[in-house]
Amino acid sequence: MTQSAKNSNFHHTVKKDMEDLEKRKTIESFTLMDDIFMRLVFEEKSCTEYVLQVLMNKKSLKVKKQYVQKDLPNLYGHSLLLDCFCEDDQGNLYNIEIQNTSPDAGPKRARYHAALLDIHYLGKGEDFTHLPESYIIFITDKDIFKAKKQLYHIERKIEEIGADFQDGSHILYFNTDCKQDNALGNLAKDFHRENPEEMQSKILSKRVALLKSRRLDKKGEQKMNLVLEQYRQKAFREGIEEGMEKGMEKGVESGKQRMALLMGILAEKGRVEDIKKAAGDKLYLESLLSEFGL
Repeated sequence: MTQSAKNSNFHHTVKKDMEDLEKRKTIESFTLMDDIFMRLVFEEKSCTEYVLQVLMNKKSLKVKKQYVQKDLPNLYGHSLLLDCFCEDDQGNLYNIEIQNTSPDAGPKRARYHAALLDIHYLGKGEDFTHLPESYIIFITDKDIFKAKKQLYHIERKIEEIGADFQDGSHILYFNTDCKQDNALGNLAKDFHRENPEEMQSKILSKRVALLKSRRLDKKGEQKMNLVLEQYRQKAFREGIEEGMEKGMEKGVESGKQRMALLMGILAEKGRVEDIKKAAGDKLYLESLLSEFGL
């Protein structure tokens, strides 16, 4: 083998090792607040069941069936792709959504989720009384109502008599920014923990540890690779949007291009944490631009 070929093989090996390291760092940084990773965790029904038991304060709750990334098409308007949709053994319906930004967790979004859930459940000609109890659950990283509550229950009321409307439609907001020393607080902490060994819930810990381990079978490895690719695509889209926004703020076209290039490079390398940090740290952003000669 020539010296040139040896050098080529060496550089190829180093590049692959670097890519594997970046991949491992990205996987280790995932938490349940990352919606794409959460969906993979919730493919294990016991994890969904545990979360619902805590949120509903009902240890006897059993999930009968569930769908991750359930598509709810709407021929006449906006369709939805649900993070996790499930039904318990009593026939109650649940839609669990991770929402990391306040606008995405707005009241009208919750209203639309509830409406589309009803439309898809009730068959043609069925009586409205057949509609089950439904729960739209938004899991948020911030306290969007700013009342320092762990869990917000939204119900319709008859104002004149102060009674519940009892239409069977319920909306819940789980504020994971409130981490008190109780069951809800422990769950909130678990949603933000990267290390499964630090999780309070053995059910969630076991599932997360498996997905982050190197012991996945071929099918599991394929799923994790798909998750990584989805994150790269998401980071690339968000990076371009962020770059364009910052560029327009400065009024400089080159600013947009530099940011778009940087976020594209970071997304390609799987450096999700760098993208997150750069969004709120100007000095760190400048250091990344310098690192890649942008």
